Amino acid sequence: MGSILVLLLIAASSPNNISAQQNSSASVTSAIDIKPNINAENIFNTKTMTLGNNIKGLVILIPDEVHHGEGEDDEARFLNQHFVPDNVVVNTGTTVVWFNGDVGHEHTIDVKDQRGNSVFNTGEITDLQSSKPFITASPGIYNYEAQGDPGVTMTGSIAVGNIQYPVISSSSPDNANSNTSKSDTVGLIMVPTQDITNYIQQINSAGITVDNTYDFKDLRGGQKGTGDTQTLIVWTTANKDLNETLSSLSEISADLPYS
Repeated sequence: MGSILVLLLIAASSPNNISAQQNSSASVTSAIDIKPNINAENIFNTKTMTLGNNIKGLVILIPDEVHHGEGEDDEARFLNQHFVPDNVVVNTGTTVVWFNGDVGHEHTIDVKDQRGNSVFNTGEITDLQSSKPFITASPGIYNYEAQGDPGVTMTGSIAVGNIQYPVISSSSPDNANSNTSKSDTVGLIMVPTQDITNYIQQINSAGITVDNTYDFKDLRGGQKGTGDTQTLIVWTTANKDLNETLSSLSEISADLPYS
């Protein structure tokens, strides 16, 4: 129940609110009357993304240097999210994969149900590769975690229900006929802002659509190759093989100056 309250509080801080019906015998999210939000700035500020009933695939980013903890003398993280986003709200039947952008580090993600039982384990995900898929077959709240540096536990959550609305483009929120409303997969990637034009060209050339972006001052305060400002890119695809998309993301990420 605590995880549900945390998620509701996070969502309540955004422009939208979650209204969920709960099963009397268990704390499950069944009907979600909330407008989807895949805006990168909102994801950065609330650590939450809500998908629509047209989205069948989600790629969660494990960002570079996320294995570090907060409060280190020399800040090593780029942002204070273990995953981008940390929390997601999805429809039943959504295929979720994690893409490991944490260069030089492997991560294993364990997904647990509301009773704390492990229901899925990714096995080791090497850097610049994606996990095997987790299919959200049943409504409910699923918490997951991975280990970072000693003493650092990376955590996230997936709320699964029946979302009433489709995702539409963040750049054209009133356009129900936008390309995003026809999309079936959503994900994120982080790139240095200083070369954003080049990265967007690479993404578009791979047959992936850039829906919206958000620039932020990173916690590291700048370093050679990346500068001190990074960009979160929300991308979408429609009728594109997920494995092909993940392969393209791996190739693009291999050229990023993260280390």
